[in-house]
Amino acid sequence: MIPVVLKRAYALTWDILDRFSRHYGWAIASHVALSALLALFPFLIVVVSLASLFGTNQNSQDLVNLALGSWPADVSAPIAREIERVLTGRRSDLLTLGIFVMLWIASSGIEALRVALDNAYASPDYRPWWRLRLQSILYVVLGAIGFIMLAVAVVIWPAAWNLAIVEAPWLQRFGFVVDIGRYGLTGIFLFLSLILFHIWLAHGKRGAREVLPGVILTITLWLVTAATFGAYLANFANYTATYAGLGSVMAAIFFLYINAVSFILGAEFNAALSARGEAESKQSS
Repeated sequence: MIPVVLKRAYALTWDILDRFSRHYGWAIASHVALSALLALFPFLIVVVSLASLFGTNQNSQDLVNLALGSWPADVSAPIAREIERVLTGRRSDLLTLGIFVMLWIASSGIEALRVALDNAYASPDYRPWWRLRLQSILYVVLGAIGFIMLAVAVVIWPAAWNLAIVEAPWLQRFGFVVDIGRYGLTGIFLFLSLILFHIWLAHGKRGAREVLPGVILTITLWLVTAATFGAYLANFANYTATYAGLGSVMAAIFFLYINAVSFILGAEFNAALSARGEAESKQSS
């Protein structure tokens, strides 16, 4: 029984990697990584601008920490400092022409994800480019609103827990619940975002059950690669010696690159499972 399972797992793994290679996954991952880095600053500018309009008390530092919370410290710290500089004094930009430029650049990150998904699912999208771009801009705005709601929830959670402790001091021994709540909310937001990307962003019709395996694989790979890359940076890597002042930027690009590879592999996993299901149904009929 076990050899059969291992044989099937090996065949499926080989199929995923073969699809990834044939669909130019390495090249597209580079495109996704660079687009994500370029879109990160504009996206957070949009988030801060919308937060100021909604009257929330979220400061830019909280938003940056939330956005980069899962990144290795050696990668996130230099990027966070630069983002903080850019965000300073930009809260009123929503009423200027600059916000439209920010939306356009941020939506390019969404377009890169669309290309990656359509390629993995072998489902090219022939709709007019302007329609796709408008859709991507809409996703940026919705994502920014969702991110603001997440930021508010993450801040409210510890405050609510402190109030609960005042009413019931015995809860203090369960202080780890605060961390579970903060990371849990962020994980749920990321999980649902990935599912919606596969369903709404990729061309074609797919249900949540169909895309779930790839989403789980992507999140698992993200957790493993983040821990591994963080340990590698802390103990072995020296990007400054190779890239001088660009060391932190190159580390960020490489981190985003391996995350993009994980994202594409998740889509290829779903596509491989779907292809195998269709082949089995044809054989049975």
